[in-house]
Amino acid sequence: MILDKLNNEQRVAVKQEGNVLLTACPGSGKTRVIIHKLAYELTQLDQSSKKRIVALTFTVRASEEIFRRLNAMGINSGKIWSGTLHSFCFEWIIKPYSCYLPELKNGYSIADETFCSDLINSLKEKHGLQQIDPVNLRFNRDGSFIEPKSVQRKLLKEYHEILKSKKLIDFELLLFYSYRILITYPKIQQTLSNLFKLICVDEYQDTQDLLYAIISVIIKAGNGNTSLFLVGDTDQAIYASLGGVAKSMAEIKAEIDGMPINPLTLTGNYRSSQRIIDFYTHFQTQTIKIEAVGSNSETVGLITLNNTIHHAKIVDEIARLIQMSLDSGIPEDEICVLVPQWWLITSVSKKLRATLPDVHFDASGLAPMSRNRENIWYKLSRLFLTEPNPKIYSSRYRWAAELIDNFRVQTNTEFNEEFRIERNLLKLINSIKSSEPEGIDYLNDCFDQFLEAVEIDVTKYPQLVENRKLFFDSIESRLNDPDFKVPSDIQSFKSFYREMTGVIINTCVGVKGEEFETVIAYGLLNGYIPHWNEIFSGNATDASKKLMYVICSRAKTNLHLISETGRTTRRGDALTITPELASKVFRYDEI
Repeated sequence: MILDKLNNEQRVAVKQEGNVLLTACPGSGKTRVIIHKLAYELTQLDQSSKKRIVALTFTVRASEEIFRRLNAMGINSGKIWSGTLHSFCFEWIIKPYSCYLPELKNGYSIADETFCSDLINSLKEKHGLQQIDPVNLRFNRDGSFIEPKSVQRKLLKEYHEILKSKKLIDFELLLFYSYRILITYPKIQQTLSNLFKLICVDEYQDTQDLLYAIISVIIKAGNGNTSLFLVGDTDQAIYASLGGVAKSMAEIKAEIDGMPINPLTLTGNYRSSQRIIDFYTHFQTQTIKIEAVGSNSETVGLITLNNTIHHAKIVDEIARLIQMSLDSGIPEDEICVLVPQWWLITSVSKKLRATLPDVHFDASGLAPMSRNRENIWYKLSRLFLTEPNPKIYSSRYRWAAELIDNFRVQTNTEFNEEFRIERNLLKLINSIKSSEPEGIDYLNDCFDQFLEAVEIDVTKYPQLVENRKLFFDSIESRLNDPDFKVPSDIQSFKSFYREMTGVIINTCVGVKGEEFETVIAYGLLNGYIPHWNEIFSGNATDASKKLMYVICSRAKTNLHLISETGRTTRRGDALTITPELASKVFRYDEI
């Protein structure tokens, strides 16, 4: 029954035993395969077994989607753990085994990303660097800095001294400490390998080297008892600048000491028309033939390129394309506007709302909330900012369970007995109301009411106090950032968690994995796509192809590409069309 709705390629992947490297082209049902693989593996577990199945995702949203789909299938997901790779390290390695490391045994907190970013920026000024000068925060496996430049290395040394003085660890330290714990204590490797039957890694091509190392240590310790299921597409590896490594089959095999890996491929595309697919194969680096197999496979649609419009008129042109799609019957949430860099989202959103006042827009990439999802106050805020809804009940139930566990760990005590039950905790949170109109004031009021109800005196727990300060400092930092210009009222705060129903405005990185009937992408200029960092590193062609591949493959039927004129570098040099797009010979539609 679990396999009934799968095609032959998908069915083979789900049933394949042992280690698997699954290459999944855009729209090939990658998430469907992952969901059914998890469900299938659950059926292979004895009911009394204590083994777990792990699904590692690149985003929190992807993890939530896994649970949503499993619940829709009627699958009991109690033996599945799903989350981001960083969350996995925190939950299964750092939290239970931090006492084994001298740096962590006397307490620690996860540093907020905004705090880290602000600290790095202040240190750049101190060390004579410009704000645009990149600093690589990542570690090699031996604990040395990957960053090669001497000034940046001095900056990093001071950065880590400050983190240490505050008992903070950032995401890169979280990974390095996790790896160090595993390689120092083989018994922990064995414990985890005995616990996990399968580790599924989504978007493996965007995985950092240290995470490959962490996962492979567990797989090797199992000596065949723990299987690895890697799913991804090297043509969509757009996170190289953030440390993502699209390792080859040979490299992955070497990571697990030569253990066999079964290479499989998904080639059927259920998303896009064949015309769209044929267009974006120009940006492919793999020799995989992709065939449209969806209901829209023969739809002609529109593919346009505008490389003459001036950037001052770009909003009017985007508005025209949106209205044209709406007039043809395409729903708002099936239209996506892709901006080349995140800082452009605010201004474009504001101008589009003014130009099309009757159209709804969702610019979810600008949420002011802290991105540190391990901060307990983030977990609590998520519950206060979402409304009770059957569609997300299972998610909120799981968040409540995390909250109960986190408070236990951080306070070494319990809520009173009534609120140790997830259902009762949710009822309490749903009952708490605040009349504060501003987001920060609203959350502070709700937090205080919550603490009083669960009888927790937060002043007795310095870590909770510090984490709360970090949480709100991060929000205030974003609200005060002139590049963001994020609204501060509580309704806007809540809107970032609701289901997206309007025209999506985001970056190509932000919508990776998503699909839309119409995609409108502008800023396709050398220096934006690809970014100057990629150009200076000598990786421009590869980065450009992959970004264009991801952008174009989001579209189901209509694709509108814009390389506007009039944009310049800081020195005044004109930005020109992305070279890989310029080299594409194609008869574009005229509209």
